Amino acid sequence: MIVSGAADPMRGYRCEVIAEGPVYGKDQWALMVLGTFQTPFVSRALRWLRCQALRIADGLDPAPDATSPLCYSLRPVECAAQLGDAPTDLRNWANSDWSRQSAYDQLRDGEPFVLATADHTGRYSLAAWPVDVPVQADALPTRREQSTNSRSGHLKHRKHRRKAGSLLFR
Repeated sequence: MIVSGAADPMRGYRCEVIAEGPVYGKDQWALMVLGTFQTPFVSRALRWLRCQALRIADGLDPAPDATSPLCYSLRPVECAAQLGDAPTDLRNWANSDWSRQSAYDQLRDGEPFVLATADHTGRYSLAAWPVDVPVQADALPTRREQSTNSRSGHLKHRKHRRKAGSLLFR
């Protein structure tokens, strides 16, 4: 069970999802950042990574109960057993409470977390790491003096109204 405590004002978490794959017709690999996210909460960072893991897994290998016409045209790849199964690895991590708790503990202790997997389509990395967030004195909320109206204890919070123009009918 992941507990979401209060945010540490001096620490944030940066997340990144990267895919690498072969360029068609060339002997090169291309790197693509699929998404980034930053938050002051470790539990939000892991929730985002979990959603990204499931999104990538569903994009690579739709669920068996999916009704998309694409699902009927997919065929198994013969060399897939030798190269691994990235969608299964991603789903296993996303659905394992123990794995996510271990990642939570790593991040909370100030260590980076990386989940990397590969198959015949390419390599996929989900990463999160702690980042220091500088606290500026002028960025902290200050207490403003509040004016009161003639009735004691009531705050003056009137909205500034625009003067309505008159309509001319001809």
